[in-house]
Amino acid sequence: MALERQLGDISIDNSVVGTIAAIAAQEVEGVVSMGGKFSLGEMLGRKDSDRGVKVEIQGGRAVIDVDVKIEYGRNMYDAAHILQKKVKDTVEQMTGLVVEKVNVKINGIIMKEKAQER
Repeated sequence: MALERQLGDISIDNSVVGTIAAIAAQEVEGVVSMGGKFSLGEMLGRKDSDRGVKVEIQGGRAVIDVDVKIEYGRNMYDAAHILQKKVKDTVEQMTGLVVEKVNVKINGIIMKEKAQER
């Protein structure tokens, strides 16, 4: 390990971890969208790939907050639990960080027909 340290430091920006978490969350069946109604980035024509995700990293450990909208008719608890596991596993595998918590806030429900339009 001493040899590796001589090469220099490696850091992963919070926004990178947020993007990984957002992509992992969107792969969960029943998660329709991330974040609130709109963002400044969207108003300016950009896609915010980490929208709806807040990441805090301290000492190689991460706490991730995820805001999502769930498809109407889904069991919200089950979808949120699957999302927590998916985000934790993906972030840990890709970054080597230890994910202590994945807090999920369900801030909306979207009807199936509208979800298919997205």
